[in-house]
This record gives sequence, C-alpha cells and structure tokens, in this order.
Amino acid sequence: MPQLVVPSLRAHRSFLDALGEYHAEGLHQDLAVEDIDEPAAFHAWVEQLRAAGLDGTADFDRDRVPHRIMWWVCGEDYIGRVRINLELNNELLDFGGNVGYDIRPSARRQGHATALLTASLREAGSLGLKLALLTCAPDNVASRKVIERNGGVLRDTSRAGRLRYWCATTQQSGPSDAFSCTAPRRCAT
Repeated sequence: MPQLVVPSLRAHRSFLDALGEYHAEGLHQDLAVEDIDEPAAFHAWVEQLRAAGLDGTADFDRDRVPHRIMWWVCGEDYIGRVRINLELNNELLDFGGNVGYDIRPSARRQGHATALLTASLREAGSLGLKLALLTCAPDNVASRKVIERNGGVLRDTSRAGRLRYWCATTQQSGPSDAFSCTAPRRCAT
C-alpha cells in the first residue's frame, strides 16, 4: 500500500527515473539527474530538503515558511511528493497554499493524487493545521476533482488567478483507506 514517508535513499533509483519523466515534460528543470545520481549526493540533497523546511534556510521567500516535504512511495518505488506548508505568507495565499503535490507522469490517472492528498491532509492535521488551503489553475480539471474528492470547498479566486479551496484536515476516512498498492502500474514494478 502506498504511504507517505520522509524522503530517503530507499527510493533513490526510482526518484531519478521519475525526475527523468518530469524533465521530459519540461518540469523540475532546476534539478539535474547528474547532480544527485550518486548516493552520497542524493543523501545530501535529501537532508537539505528536510533542513530547509525545519530551519527556514531555503533559497526563495515562498520556501522560508516552516514546511515538510514527504514522498508518496510503494516500497522503494517513488510515486510522487507533497509539500505541507505549516504557515502561509502572502505569496502562498495567492499561489500554492498549505498543500502542494505532484505525481510522476507514469503514475498519473491511477488514483494516486486523490489518495496522496487524503494522506497529506491527515498529516497536515497531525502537524496542527485544522484547515488547509489548496490552489489550482482554473483549467486544471484533474486537480480540481482531486481537491473536491477530498472535501475541498471553493472559496474564491486569488489575485494570481488561482482557484482557492479550503479542506478540513480531520477526515476520518477517505480514498486512501481503500487504495491498494497492487492495483496501480507504478506499484507493480
């Protein structure tokens, strides 16, 4: 069964494969596979990710709020990631919110985004958030459906043109409860 975990070396190879998939789509170009190909470099990068969320050492203002980055994995197979912002600054109120996630291209349309968001909202609740803001582009129908399946209530549109949804973080059950690791293709490999 997929689960949220702290980023670790366990998913190193699978993460590199996913990064290649993102690059093919023109995403996450700021991180080169060559820079984290070796286990020691990957470990250092993962530690930097964790520290930035805990001590505010990130490079960009939007990243300087306390946050946690977690990965959605099935065993050693990296499926996606989530960032849970524990505070909101003006930029995050307009674009980003409390929870931002993505699923690697080869694992999309298999229910992972809905299950990941369910688990992420629970995690946000355990970290002290009662409500979580999520934003998405108005034309991103898939993202809107994922948010709405997780109880998201559309409130308004931000100055940046993003739809702003609020989700409770105290759901007792949801889509990830019945989500099996064996069904999606990404977990079977």
